[in-house]
Amino acid sequence: MSIRIQNDGIAGAAASQVSQTGGAAHSASAGAGAGRGIGGADQVDISSLSGAVANSVAAMASRQADRVSQLAALYAKGQYKVDAVQISRALISEVISTGPVESDS
Repeated sequence: MSIRIQNDGIAGAAASQVSQTGGAAHSASAGAGAGRGIGGADQVDISSLSGAVANSVAAMASRQADRVSQLAALYAKGQYKVDAVQISRALISEVISTGPVESDS
C-alpha cells in the first residue's frame, strides 16, 4: 500500500511530499511547483487502498447477486421454505438492538 500526502499551502516553503510504502516512511522535498494540485490545494493519494476497497465491494455485490438468483430459482420452483422461527428471532433481535421506536405524534 502506498500513501502520499502533499501540502503546497505553506507560504514560503517548497512543496513537501511524504510517502509510506510497506511500513517504511520516506520524506523528500520537491522543487517549486512540482506535483502541485489545483490552486495549491492539499492532495492525498490512496490509490491502492481505494482499489482494494472497490474490489471487495464488487466481490460482495457479486456474491449477493448470486444468492438472490439462487433464492429466486427456489421460489420459482416452489421449493423456497420460510423459517418462521428464524425470522421472528431476527425481527425481535433487531428491535431490541435498535431500541424503542419514537412516534411523531
